[in-house]
Order: sequence, then C-alpha cells, then structure tokens
Amino acid sequence: MRTFGRPPPNSGLQPNSNPGVERPRQVDETFTHQNFPAASEQTLQLRRQTWASLLYRFQKYGHFSTGNRVQALEGGDACFKEMLEVISLSQTRVWCESYIFDNSRVAEIFFMALREAATRGLDVVLLVDYIGAFALRQDQRGKDWVQELRRAGAEVVFFNPVLPASLCVGPISFRDHRKIMICDDVGFCGGMNIQEEVGEETFGTSRFYDVHAKLEGPCVADLAEVFRDSLKEAGGHVHRNPIQVPELLEPGVYVQILQSNVRQRRRTLQKVMQKSIDAASESVLLTTAYFFPPTFLKAALLRVPTRGAHLSLLLSGSSDFFPLPGDLLAQSHFLRSFLRDTPEDKVSVHLYEQRHMHAKHMCVDGVFSTIGSFNFDLYSDAGDNDRSARRRSQWVSVGPVTSYMELHLKRLKESRRTLYISARVAAESACRLLRWMRIYHQPLVRAACAVAFGLVRLSGRNVFDGLDCFQRKWLLRKATLTFLLEEQSQPQLFWNKRLALRNNRNNGTFR
Repeated sequence: MRTFGRPPPNSGLQPNSNPGVERPRQVDETFTHQNFPAASEQTLQLRRQTWASLLYRFQKYGHFSTGNRVQALEGGDACFKEMLEVISLSQTRVWCESYIFDNSRVAEIFFMALREAATRGLDVVLLVDYIGAFALRQDQRGKDWVQELRRAGAEVVFFNPVLPASLCVGPISFRDHRKIMICDDVGFCGGMNIQEEVGEETFGTSRFYDVHAKLEGPCVADLAEVFRDSLKEAGGHVHRNPIQVPELLEPGVYVQILQSNVRQRRRTLQKVMQKSIDAASESVLLTTAYFFPPTFLKAALLRVPTRGAHLSLLLSGSSDFFPLPGDLLAQSHFLRSFLRDTPEDKVSVHLYEQRHMHAKHMCVDGVFSTIGSFNFDLYSDAGDNDRSARRRSQWVSVGPVTSYMELHLKRLKESRRTLYISARVAAESACRLLRWMRIYHQPLVRAACAVAFGLVRLSGRNVFDGLDCFQRKWLLRKATLTFLLEEQSQPQLFWNKRLALRNNRNNGTFR
C-alpha cells in the first residue's frame, strides 16, 4: 500500500489528539519499561504519542508505507554479494543508480551481471554520475563497457555530462549523489558506491567502511519513484513507468522514502532531519562522513543536549583525500568550536580510524532510524538561507530498526573519543590523548585547519558553485510571465468594457 500526504487505511498513523487512536506498532514496541526502566508510565505514554504524531506529520514530506522488511548490510562484501545474488534472480528489471562506478574488479563483476541480465531480456537501466563514473567508459584492458551494455540491450545514462554541452542539465557542481538499485520487488539504498574501496577481502581493498540497506515490500515502489525522478532530471531521454506495488510483508515496519531535488526546490529530506533531531528526548546517534553541517542542522544538534538528551557522533578519523587530509583538517576546526559549546557529559564525538568512515545513518530515541546518501556537509545542504543543494540525495527513514543503533555502538567501541581541551590543559597533561591535542594547538596546525575549513565554506557558497542560476532563471521566468499577463489583460479589459456598454444600451440603462 502506497500513499502520499495522507495515512494509509489501517496503518495506525493518525494524529494523537485522541488518546484512543491506534499508534504505530513500532512506537509501542520501542517505548517500554524494558528499554527505559527509569521512565514512568506517564512519561512513556507521552513519548509514544509524541512520536506517533511526529510520524504522522512527516507523511506530507514523502511516500510512506507499512508492511516492509529492512535489512542492514554492513561492509562491501556483504552488500555486493547480496546485490549480485538478487540481480541473478531478477526476472523483470534491474535499475541501478550510483554516484561512482569505477573500472575495478568489483565494478567489472557488476558490469557482467548487468550485461547478463540484459541478454536475458530484462529491463536494465544504469544511471551514473558523469564525474563519479568517469572511469566507467573504458576498463584497464581498453574494453568499452558502455557500448557492450548498450549492445546487450541495456540503457546507460550519464547524469549531467560536461561534454557535449547540449546534454548538460546544470553547472558542473550539480551532481547525482544517489545510490539506488531496484531488482523486481527488492530495493537497495544507502551510502555505498560500486567501487573497490568499499569492498573487503572478497570485493575490494577495505579502505572505506560503509553501510547499505536491503528493502522489501511496498516501499520498493516508492524507491523506484526516486529512480524515475533521477531519469527525468538526467534529461528525460530515457523514461520508465511506475512499477507495481509489491505485496505487504508481515510482520513489517513503517518506511518513508525521502529525497532532495534542487531543480524542483524540494527539501523534504532536510526538513525531516531537522524535525526528528529536535524531537529527540533520549538520544541521537549519528554516523556520518565529512562533518561540516550547515547552520540549521548544527543548531538542531546543539539543541539536543539542552533538552537533556545524549548526542553521540561517530565520524571519520581517516581521510580519503591524498596527499593532504583536507577533510580531517576542516573537520578538526569545526569540532573545536562545536565541542566547546556543548557539555562533555551529554555530547560524545568518536573518530573511527581503522578505515575511512563513509556510512550515513542515524537513530533518534531508538524509534526513528535513517539511512541514505546524505552527508552532513555544506554540499548536501538546501536550508532556508540557501537557494540550492549541490547534490541530489535520497534518504530512507525506518522505524524502528535497532540494527543501526547496534552498528553505531559497535563501531563506537573501536573508535577514539575526541574532546575539547584548552591549550594550557593539553600542555600540562600526561595523558596520551591530551598530549595528542598539543599538536592541534600549535599555531601552524591550527592555521592549516582554519584554512581548510575556510575553503570548504567558500566552495559551498551558491555564488561560487553556479547553482544560483536556477534562482535567477526562476525570477526571470516569473517577471516575463507577469509582463505578458499584464500586456494581454489590457486588451481584454478594453473589450469587456465595450461589451458592458453595448449591453447597457440594449437594455436601455445607458445614460
């Protein structure tokens, strides 16, 4: 069952102004004395009503459904194995969208799986970003994968190519950051690209740590709508019809698909993130890469400890930039001011250093879990004070899925906590962690971090990325339309006046 803007029948998702209204099952299962032994029954009842009402209000921001199954896939080996198996069993369609699709060994395995699916007569569509998938055009042996896929009957679409100019749909900074796969009635989404850095022993080099999600149930049709939106934004040369809504699975969970789209001025994804963080009364567990949140998300995170809730951030302590770790330098500069403004007992920040942390998931109060391709950085922002988003992302909100909370806590134990320490305390301390903080307080290191963060902020400004052209074009169209309407309305008013005078003469009322 799939709806938009109103609750589906018998879903239990209704406003909780009436205490007798049925609440979503997952809300009741989360707020129990077993999970919150110190809370009173009155407090638990209030939290149940609060989250049920919040989920109801979120429904206007995207398609939602019940009766779904969600499985967390940790690591590239587990995810790629599952995806390849589902592709081999598909009988109708394989739609794949990825920001990066390189020419590595794992990418070749996916290329062969897609080609084999196309030769079986399946509807195969591969949508990749032109910049992120630049290496896709030719493998290391000179074989043209794109032409082979097209000869097999598959559609290959590049999002916003730089050349030729006639195929461009926006400035060069306008990229497709979504990672989606639709195989019949099974969907995949998350932060994982088709690249060897994500895989481990079987499929890659173990440079990145990432998490994906496998979706089954009616929500797959909603995820397919996001893919169809991407095809439309890519230029509209390839079209696909909506897929049939899969059957409900019992027991299932409530799932909502959210997305951002700059050209349609859609920022529902960012609104739900901000509102869900502001609703936290117990905890916010955030795992993300490239932590330079825009102003409205930073303010929402800073408000979490003021309500007595705990904020836990799991960030990357390993850079994917070479040779200069600019992302870590900028992140260190931001964290210094962020930790200085937050209480140490309510906010914890851990850096995962074994691999580059590329996962993007969040869990709020144990009842609202999310996973997707949205980074907490300025390039994914579409806030009230910004006119555009630099990347097009998708996000899936699921409730409750405790596996994402477990993944966060599991990797937290393998990470190093970072604190705000003054220069004097760091200089006097004998602790290894605090001795490490001395390095940051050196003038040259602090200057390098400040410069890196300044460059990130500068590159995130609309005036420099070219995306404010959408706003200018919209204003120009509005002014042109207004002028044409005014010009056309004047003759119409003139003829209406003459017709009224003629009717008055015929009726004998003209004086």
